[in-house]
Amino acid sequence: MLWLNARPAPAVVVILPTQVATVDNSNAWQDVLEAGFGLNSTPLPTVAIPAQQFVAPTLALPTANTTPLAVEQASGNVLATPIPFDAGATPTLPAATAVAASGDAQVTAQIVTRPPQDWNPPALVPPISRDPLGRDHYWFGRPIDANATNYGLYYYPYGSDGPEQENAYRVHHGIDMPNPVGETVRAGGSGTVIWASDGLRVNDGVFQNSYSYGNVVLIQHDFGYRGQALYSLYAHLSAVLVQNGQYVRLGDPIGLVGQSGRVSGPHVHFEVRMGDNSYGSTYNPVLWMVPYVGTGVIAGRVLDVNGNWLQDEEITVRSFNSGLTVGVTTSYIFYDNIDDVNSDPEWNENFALGDIPAGRYEVVATIDGQRVSRVVNVEEGTTTFVELQPVLAATPQPPTPEAAAPAP
Repeated sequence: MLWLNARPAPAVVVILPTQVATVDNSNAWQDVLEAGFGLNSTPLPTVAIPAQQFVAPTLALPTANTTPLAVEQASGNVLATPIPFDAGATPTLPAATAVAASGDAQVTAQIVTRPPQDWNPPALVPPISRDPLGRDHYWFGRPIDANATNYGLYYYPYGSDGPEQENAYRVHHGIDMPNPVGETVRAGGSGTVIWASDGLRVNDGVFQNSYSYGNVVLIQHDFGYRGQALYSLYAHLSAVLVQNGQYVRLGDPIGLVGQSGRVSGPHVHFEVRMGDNSYGSTYNPVLWMVPYVGTGVIAGRVLDVNGNWLQDEEITVRSFNSGLTVGVTTSYIFYDNIDDVNSDPEWNENFALGDIPAGRYEVVATIDGQRVSRVVNVEEGTTTFVELQPVLAATPQPPTPEAAAPAP
């Protein structure tokens, strides 16, 4: 205790700071700029901001008459002189695109599924004929753009009398694409306009004796098929944008969707005619209009056990893997007169269903109470043909005396 009390306390040493710590407030980008341009570099000029309100300049209008041809201005007369065309000509192929050099780069395959109703994939570029035997003739473009409805109504296909059995429609000689009034209608192929008017504004009656067409544009194309002329027709237009004798190319605007004539709503009625320019010379546009990218067409015949063509029979196409229905149509109806619809000269079909995604499918029909189905493979840009016919049931026969005799 005495030792602890006697221990001297350590001296308190106060350490005073002798130098203030420096803080680096330099800017690295500023140093770089000063080093690169120098402190004496010329500053950028100051641009004065205008205080007055901006006024767009006025453009001078052209002196030429650019007003589209109105319906009432068109003469409505079919050209009396036939348009010359090369019977052996085919639609002009598009310019070849550059092909990348071959190498070891891997290519990713894309599976195309059926599009939703509010979007359509792009169509293939016409003309195409990928069938090994040359039977396909997808030479026409779609008359409506991909951002609108450019496919036919499924319940009123070519050769059908509509969905109602008791209140049947007239047998359809084309396909209908419903769209709002004013949607642009485009030429399905190159050729000369031979009709561009309201079907009722004709001295000798109505357009080809049918007032239901309304405003019509009719094109005779500068290519044919098997030595016969080809025509395309666009009906029920709200406005006609071309005139008789005018030459148009694939995709040119020729009119606007409307509901003129006898219709239940705005749409464009699209027909393909071959040989004669008449109501009885139509063919299924599904077999002439290019399919969507990644899709093909199923065409075929529905027959009874004796090989007779069956009319107005329902055909269903189902995915082989999922069993989901991807399309429904009906077989053609014939009245055996000059105004009948026609089967394709290559396929001799009585039904066709377009825009089926490439893949494997079961095609089904019920014929005389018997379910008949075939499995087919659909490839892009080609037609797959199928024939649906029931098998004749075996008739039981009484045993012969030799067969009935007991064995020895």
